[in-house]
Amino acid sequence: MSAFEFVLVALAILIGFGISAILEGLGDLIRTRRRVRPYPLQLAASAYVLWFSLQYLWILWLGRELEAWNFLLYLGLAVPALSIALAAHILKTDTSPGAPSARDQYFENSGPAYLTLALFPLSALGMSFTGLRDMVPDPPNLVAVSIVRLGIAGLFVFMAWSKSERVHWVGLGVVWLFAVGFVLRLATRL
Repeated sequence: MSAFEFVLVALAILIGFGISAILEGLGDLIRTRRRVRPYPLQLAASAYVLWFSLQYLWILWLGRELEAWNFLLYLGLAVPALSIALAAHILKTDTSPGAPSARDQYFENSGPAYLTLALFPLSALGMSFTGLRDMVPDPPNLVAVSIVRLGIAGLFVFMAWSKSERVHWVGLGVVWLFAVGFVLRLATRL
């Protein structure tokens, strides 16, 4: 087994925990649909974390030709995987009898979830400036990409702080646009 295969499997397991939490939460909402009314923002945030999980697994594939694996690189790649898994567990709606409404749970738990998701762009930013960027070819304008990463992290922090439904909808919309744009950018590079 190569170092890349080991890292890919280890990180896929971590991300799998997050995907499992999202699907378990969705299954619980479907089973309790007569008693628990799903909250659209929670569903949108969970869908984003699911997308993020699948996108990150695809990003990891870019490291298949990298030969200089070390623990620091592994740790730099593990932080986003752990943040995805933890955010998925935090966003999961409690459907047990007597639990608060899905809306109340979302706003109670969205702060820690978005702060956790802010670790993803910050980790990518850190890797860009520490010599660990060998996995992904240098973007044409590293400064612009770094500003976007800081902006996304700042948006997650602002969403964590805000209790406004409008801020959360706009924030998720912006993050979705960047996620889809990133995938389109990657598709043209592969």
